[in-house]
Amino acid sequence: MTLVTRQNRSLGIWSSFLPMVAQIAPALMTEALQTRQLLKQLPSHATQLDFLCNDQKFGDLRHEDAQVMPHALTMNVSLRGSFDDYWAQRPRKLVQNMRRYMRRIQTEGGDQRLVVISAPDAIAGAVDRYATLESNGWKGREGTAVQRDNAQGRFYADVMAAFAERGEALVYELWLGDALIASRMLLLHGGMAVMLKTTFHEEFERFAPGRVLLLLTLEDLFKRLPGGVVEFYTDADADLLAWSTSQRWINHVSVYRHRGLHAVYGLLRRGRGWRARAQHRPRIDAGTMAQRSGAVVERFNHPREMPNDALALLGQREQAYVEFGADWFGLLADTVFRDAAQSAFYVLRRQGRALAVLPIGVQKGDTGLEVGALANYYTTLYAPALADDLTPEDLLPLMLALRKGHRGAPAYRFWPMDPKAREFTLLRDALRLAGLRPHEYFAFGNWFLQVDSDWASYLKNRSGQLRSTIKRMTKRLAAEDRGRLEIIRDEADVERGIAAYEAVYAASWKVPEPYVEFVPGLIRLCARRGWLRLGLAWIGDKPIAAQLWIVNAGRAHIYKVAYDEAFKAIAPGTLVTALLLEEVIERDNVAEVDYLIGDDVYKKTWMSHRRERFGLVAYDPLTLRGLFGLARQAVGAAWRRLRPKPGLPIDNPPA
Repeated sequence: MTLVTRQNRSLGIWSSFLPMVAQIAPALMTEALQTRQLLKQLPSHATQLDFLCNDQKFGDLRHEDAQVMPHALTMNVSLRGSFDDYWAQRPRKLVQNMRRYMRRIQTEGGDQRLVVISAPDAIAGAVDRYATLESNGWKGREGTAVQRDNAQGRFYADVMAAFAERGEALVYELWLGDALIASRMLLLHGGMAVMLKTTFHEEFERFAPGRVLLLLTLEDLFKRLPGGVVEFYTDADADLLAWSTSQRWINHVSVYRHRGLHAVYGLLRRGRGWRARAQHRPRIDAGTMAQRSGAVVERFNHPREMPNDALALLGQREQAYVEFGADWFGLLADTVFRDAAQSAFYVLRRQGRALAVLPIGVQKGDTGLEVGALANYYTTLYAPALADDLTPEDLLPLMLALRKGHRGAPAYRFWPMDPKAREFTLLRDALRLAGLRPHEYFAFGNWFLQVDSDWASYLKNRSGQLRSTIKRMTKRLAAEDRGRLEIIRDEADVERGIAAYEAVYAASWKVPEPYVEFVPGLIRLCARRGWLRLGLAWIGDKPIAAQLWIVNAGRAHIYKVAYDEAFKAIAPGTLVTALLLEEVIERDNVAEVDYLIGDDVYKKTWMSHRRERFGLVAYDPLTLRGLFGLARQAVGAAWRRLRPKPGLPIDNPPA
């Protein structure tokens, strides 16, 4: 549901209805694609529909073909935890200033008290006092103040009275003796407090009464609304942003019936003299948005150089997937991306807090040297480490710093990623905001097992051929000279395990590793962190099969498998797989077993589900190679739409 109004009958331009008292437009729409459907339903062949003050948190109406104009940088304060914890994380300058204001108001102001009004029969009087206070200030002189007898005053009186009847309205008042020096009106609902209006007495400006009242209000709300959030709905400046725990842009979103109409209408506006008026408004471009955010970007060459809060952010993400942590990226930097120019770690920081860590690698791609994920064929899943509640606009300073640090790069490639993860969406949209042209592409299929039973029940549900192979070959291996299976977990056995793994790998069908230090380093890392499950099959003193599994965060990763082809008839690979599966199901109690990269048909023998990993490639249209990549992308997309889809590749299962 939305309210719309016609702006230009001859051109068919409509917009959402936005009265002065509305902080976001009254539009209840959850999907951006619904905007096109609505545009087609409007009368008189509507050509443009503007959604004013669209809050992305409650129905993001942006999409690829829409035109977006940032309007205001709003903010909120999370009420999770305690007020003391929140205040300890504020910038030092803010804390020092508020300490000075509080001391001044206590020593010079006299009798100071905070009054909180919530009773329905008292709200009307509080709104009247608010109107009187605001009318006596600069808003009264400009004619924009809330007054008892104007439309704004009647509106707020009605709204506050209606919400007060449900216990969802508050007025905070700061008094010095008999003088009301600051007032705030709030609405509450569903764990959210909205700062509706605020004003202060200008004669007491030296006490910063508005800021003092804000401090006292937040302290009370941490007790009154624990775990909730305070939304400000304002165009926050740097001083006010220092109070925030999160911020986001309120946007104007324009949808057009036909592509290219926005350019035509832009020419018409300039022709009618609108350009001169527009020059008096500050232009909000990507650089301005990044500057307004107050964020800074730091660059490091290696995880060991990063500050503790950035490492902690990587540590949190490691709890979701082993390859998201500092140890994994450090290993890649040490063994694969060894040149200092090949890797970097960008840290996004605001108010002294790390919000994002973006591990970056530079390597040769289709369009020349490409910037992107610190990843190669050893990587099974990539994601930057992002704090909760980030928006694409929050990541914009990071993307602009990336472009500046790698000026002239034609393309930025991030893979392999989970297309359903928030990191994928945020990164894609942030790349677009930074002026790049992102495209998604399929990387590979990923087979996995959802563990919902014990080993015996799992094996019972496998094919009869697999059960028979495991039973027969177990007996055959045992009949060989000291034929046995082994799992290495501990650091004490790790060097012996590495030697066995390398001997098997050398005797297998696999191509020699180009980075010979990576896998041994990974095995040592896993042993040190308690993640290692190195399965081995032996005949006498000769290892004939080896599999490197990594167990972390309730998931077993089948990372590397190999067997000696001379012993293929014994199916040692199958036996080691069965051994490790029983181990991780019965002893490690994992919820998932992941076969990682590829659609090899033998993986269906062991696994239960399939998902897909995608990549993002973003071309820079300001470079010649970037334009070439965009053109090739367009041709490839057209060809893929026309050709039939191939089936999954088939491969013979290893012994």
